[in-house]
Amino acid sequence: MDYTSLVENIILTYKDNPIDLLNIGAGEKEYAYLNELKYSYVRTLNDVVPLLQKGMKILEIGSLFGVVSIALKQLGFSVTGIDIPEFYQSERLRNLYSKNDIPFNQANLRHYKLPYPDKSFDMVIACEVIEHFNFNPLPVLQEINRVLKKGGYMDIATPNQACIDNRIKLLIGLSIHERIHYFFDQLDRSKNIIVSTHWREYTMKEAVEMFEKMGFQVVSKHYFKENGPTKFNMVSFIKWFFHLIPSLRTSLALSSRKVKDINYDFWFTEANS
Repeated sequence: MDYTSLVENIILTYKDNPIDLLNIGAGEKEYAYLNELKYSYVRTLNDVVPLLQKGMKILEIGSLFGVVSIALKQLGFSVTGIDIPEFYQSERLRNLYSKNDIPFNQANLRHYKLPYPDKSFDMVIACEVIEHFNFNPLPVLQEINRVLKKGGYMDIATPNQACIDNRIKLLIGLSIHERIHYFFDQLDRSKNIIVSTHWREYTMKEAVEMFEKMGFQVVSKHYFKENGPTKFNMVSFIKWFFHLIPSLRTSLALSSRKVKDINYDFWFTEANS
C-alpha cells in the first residue's frame, strides 16, 4: 500500500497549526522539516504495517511531531508516543497527541528507563533515534527488550555509516562526523536542534550484531535513501549512480523480533554512561 497521501495529509495540518516546540518561532522551519522527512515516514509505515495485526500495541520512541504515530492511529492501531522532556513541555505538542487520542509520555533515555511495565507492547519503533545517543545504547536496547512481549518487534532506522557520502569524505580527508559548529548550535537556546547532532552512526553489520546480542533476531533489513526525488544535477547523478549499490545508500533499516528476555548486570558509573 502507498501511504504517501496519508502522510502528506497529516503533514499539511502542521502548516496552519504549527507546534513550535521550543517557542522560538520555528513553526515554518518545522513544517519544512516534516516535508523533508515525508519519504522517511512513508518508508517506516511500509516497513512496520506488514508486521502488525489489529489489536497490537505500539510504542514509538522519539515520536516527536507524531506523524508516524498519528498515521498508525488512523490505520486502526493502538499507539503510544514518547519523547524527551524538553519536547514534552510543549503544550501544543501534548494537545496534538491528545486530540488524536494517543497517549504521550516523556523520558530521558540517558537514565535508561522507559516508564512502562514489562511486556507492554507488541512493537517498538525507534526511527532516526539511536544515532543521537551520546551515551551507551545497550541499556536502552535492554529496556526495549523489557517492554516488548515475547515475539514482539523492534523497528529501527538510522544513518548508514558506510554510505558513499562518508566514504568520499574520508577519501578526501574530511571527517564523517558532525562539524564542530553543530556542538555550538546544540547549546544555543535560539536554535531548535538540541538533539540533532549525530553522536554515533552504525554499519549494517554493527547494527545486526548489537541487536542479536540484546535478545533480538533480525527478520528483515534494507538500505534506503533518506529523502525522495531530488533536483537533477551532476552531484545528484553521481549519488544516484552509487546508490544503485544498496550498501552505499544513506540509511539502513532493520526489523527484529524479540526471541529472548535479557537482563545484563550493567555497571553504571558517571564515566561510562
